[in-house]
Amino acid sequence: MAALTGFHALPLSAVSAPPLRDEGFTTAKLTDPALSLLTDLSHAPCVMADHLDGLDSTIHTMVRAHVHMAFVTGVDEQVVGMITTDDLQGERPMQRAQADHVRFQDLTLEQLMTPVSQWQVLTSAQVAHARVGDIVSTLREHGLRYLLVVNPGTPRPVLHGIFSARRLETALGMDLRSDLHARSFAELESLIGH
Repeated sequence: MAALTGFHALPLSAVSAPPLRDEGFTTAKLTDPALSLLTDLSHAPCVMADHLDGLDSTIHTMVRAHVHMAFVTGVDEQVVGMITTDDLQGERPMQRAQADHVRFQDLTLEQLMTPVSQWQVLTSAQVAHARVGDIVSTLREHGLRYLLVVNPGTPRPVLHGIFSARRLETALGMDLRSDLHARSFAELESLIGH
């Protein structure tokens, strides 16, 4: 074994109590750089699920990983879509099972995922100088809970990171979902009124 000249071993200590999981929570202001709340996929693990996986096993995996969104891979292990806990719970799976004439437990991620062809993304160049408020405005404008960031590439773009409405809500102390519903209801009410 080669000698490590100029380096020294650091002292270790015992853990006095079971450690808490670092949730990575931080506080932010709308004027902060957007990159401060980007989950960078080159440093953060992401959950991958097969397009033929069932709903229960996927929810279980996501809960164990403490995530609310997973990427879905196809036969060739390439990303073909994304799935969220909102997609897997509630009325949508039941409606899809009825529409496809299958039992609920036979649904696969392929039937509920948002395919890559429907993704709305930002490029890393757009995000480089953006502020947190710009990301909040984008999420609100498009009614999104997740905003994917890609590095344009040849022949295909590369996933760079994710903005999560949940993470922004925690950091900013504001509920983006209620704002989205309130805006949508107000718009619906104005349409009905005319």
